[in-house]
Amino acid sequence: MAVLAIFLLTIGTLLVLLGVLLVLVGTLLTAIGVALIPIGVALIAVGTFLLIRRLLGRDRTRSHFG
Repeated sequence: MAVLAIFLLTIGTLLVLLGVLLVLVGTLLTAIGVALIPIGVALIAVGTFLLIRRLLGRDRTRSHFG
C-alpha cells in the first residue's frame, strides 16, 4: 500500500505541476496576444493612411497637369 500511495502522490504532484505550467503558458500567450492586437491595428492604420495618401497624391498631380 505504501508503494501505491507514493505512486499516486507522485502522479498527482506531476499533474498539478503540469496544470500550473499550462496555466502560466496560457497566461503568457494571452498577454502576448493582447500586446500584438494594438500593434497590428496601428500597422493597419499606418498602411491604410500611406496607401490613401499615395492614391490621393497621384490623383492630385494628374489634376494639376490636366
